[in-house]
Amino acid sequence: MNDEQLNELFRTARASRPDTSRAEYGFETRLLAAIRESRRQPLPLAALAWRLMPVFAAVVVAVGVWSYNVQSEMNAEASLGAEATLANPLGGE
Repeated sequence: MNDEQLNELFRTARASRPDTSRAEYGFETRLLAAIRESRRQPLPLAALAWRLMPVFAAVVVAVGVWSYNVQSEMNAEASLGAEATLANPLGGE
């Protein structure tokens, strides 16, 4: 098949317009029915985890704040009642 024959086939295909009126009938109704059906199905685990992402982030922030406060309290206690070598083990003194 040469280029001229191929171009003629493409030209013919572009010129013909198929009748799509039958497929257009009731399209909105079918689309809404498909959407409603997909919403009735239970959420997969990944979608559920994605929806719970703000809760997970809040837990991480809360644990970080709690850890920082506990570490600060431990450093304060160590510097008040311990020797200098315990408060600063890398000081060399």
